[in-house]
Amino acid sequence: MNTEVDRKIAAILVADVVGYSKHMERDENATLNAYAECEKILKNCLKKYKGSIFNTAGDSALAEFPSAVNAVECGVAFQNDIKKRNESDKTEVKLEFRIGINMGDVVKKEGNLFGDGVNIAARLEALAQPNGISISKSVYDLVVPKTKMTFNDLGVQKVKQNEFHAFDILLDPSQKRTLKTKSSSMITILGVGAAVLIVGVLAFVFLSNNEQEKQKFTLTSKPLVVVAPVFTSGLGETQSVFNNGLTNSIISSLSKFDSIRVGPEKLSNLLTDREFDQKTLHIKHRVDFLINSSVLSSGEQARINIEVISLEKNEVISSTNKLINFDDIFKAQNILVSEILNEMQFKVMNDAAMIESWFKDRNLSAEQVRMTLNWRKELSKFTVNGYMKSKNMLKEIEQVAKERGNYSEGFFGVPRAWQTFQGAIFGMSENIEKDKENVENYLNAAVAELPGPNSYIARAYLGLLFLGRNCEESIAEVKIANSELSTQDSLGVGALVYATCGKRKMAIDYARSAREMAKIDTDWVALNILVLRLFEDGQEDEIFRIVEKYLEAQDLHPQILAVLTKLEWKRGNKKLAKDYYARAKDNGFDENLLKTSLFHPSLLQETLSILGKVKSFKQ
Repeated sequence: MNTEVDRKIAAILVADVVGYSKHMERDENATLNAYAECEKILKNCLKKYKGSIFNTAGDSALAEFPSAVNAVECGVAFQNDIKKRNESDKTEVKLEFRIGINMGDVVKKEGNLFGDGVNIAARLEALAQPNGISISKSVYDLVVPKTKMTFNDLGVQKVKQNEFHAFDILLDPSQKRTLKTKSSSMITILGVGAAVLIVGVLAFVFLSNNEQEKQKFTLTSKPLVVVAPVFTSGLGETQSVFNNGLTNSIISSLSKFDSIRVGPEKLSNLLTDREFDQKTLHIKHRVDFLINSSVLSSGEQARINIEVISLEKNEVISSTNKLINFDDIFKAQNILVSEILNEMQFKVMNDAAMIESWFKDRNLSAEQVRMTLNWRKELSKFTVNGYMKSKNMLKEIEQVAKERGNYSEGFFGVPRAWQTFQGAIFGMSENIEKDKENVENYLNAAVAELPGPNSYIARAYLGLLFLGRNCEESIAEVKIANSELSTQDSLGVGALVYATCGKRKMAIDYARSAREMAKIDTDWVALNILVLRLFEDGQEDEIFRIVEKYLEAQDLHPQILAVLTKLEWKRGNKKLAKDYYARAKDNGFDENLLKTSLFHPSLLQETLSILGKVKSFKQ
């Protein structure tokens, strides 16, 4: 696999709307139209100064320039044009922007840019004033000799984990301000009482701004799905009731999935506005997937068409059609909803290979598939709470299968084996030897009935960790599991087998492949497996590179946060380490679980030792 990193130096500009969420609350459509106008202004500036957008995030844009001078001149031109727009009496919604500009090292991957060069530009944007521009010293040093602009030295600033020397570009004399620098003490200059008051006021303002920013978007592993209103054509008078509450029914059914978020009907109805396109849906509302469906009727028959669109990739990832009869309107509604559920489950919720190998020819209902995927999500958390939930869910799934007549020992062999293994790991086994015997029988029944990647990979891993098999036997089964049809699980669990056996490079390769296969990385499980494998191999910079865009995720995997805790502590960033550890605990971290996830003995002991120090550290 190609792991070559494409690095370069680039000028990065980040522009973001001030108070966007409040504008949206007051008048959503007017705000969207206003942003579209401002976006057009920005694109004209980018064209003039040879800049290009490489990422968008809701109400913000990230652009790359060939030179720092171009980036600064574009930023100034944009702010001036926005000011003119806001001064017009015809402007209904007056949007203001903050801009941050940095020159630094970036990494290019799949058309996007990452690294400190981008991070610091984003921090500078957060530091900037409304209608203002803040730049780094690297930019300042390059543009001062070549421009006639006025600058205000803000000194060394620290925002989150980034520390940098910042300057404001004074577009107006009123923008001149003084910020506390890292090197000077306001307490010494102003006295203790005044300093506490001023710092308190500044903290209130700064934290309030941060809260507004957080309210705009909460990063999570759960993608947002929106259901477009169903388009119908040719319906007769008696068939018109087919549409009644249909969109809401689809939304309600999809909402039962634990791994996704489904947008409300209000958001779906925005799609009836001609000015509201898919790009707007993705950029302004952070929607990941759109479901379009149509019903074309001819007499008592109709053809339903369903497509699932990835808005990030701007491509149809699933498309299907089916003939239905209108002799029973409510049955026709149920068929449409069921087909949409299946498309989401088979094409989006998990990789198609896993679904095919697990559910092929099982005659399972859409509800049974949904229940099974929800069970898998809970079990994959590998926490005590997840274990207890998944245990109860598995009992319910088995009961439904018996009632529907599609129960089999082989099909439930893999889920039961994993469930029993976790119970033993969490100290809930009443008879460990009996549990081992049961797991052996479950796995053999699964391989006999369903000899696919999921059954072989379960036997490879559980055989190694729980049943006393050796590495040679388990690695052989990993290869069998992935010989014809790889799944996310067969690759991810295969990475664990290779890691257990000390084959770190193979473990990393398998973990990368598993993550690339995951359309939806529920609870960041695939990311966690890769981070732990890189951690064992000492690739600290690579960990920070791949994790950096997910650092603000509220549901970031607790073991990833534990790894970051250890790395930041060693770097001397003790307060940040403490913060990561607190988040890890909030997300369900248990030190005992790390012992089943890290297969490098000395690294495990060092990590546990540092976590103990972080736990007792007083900030």
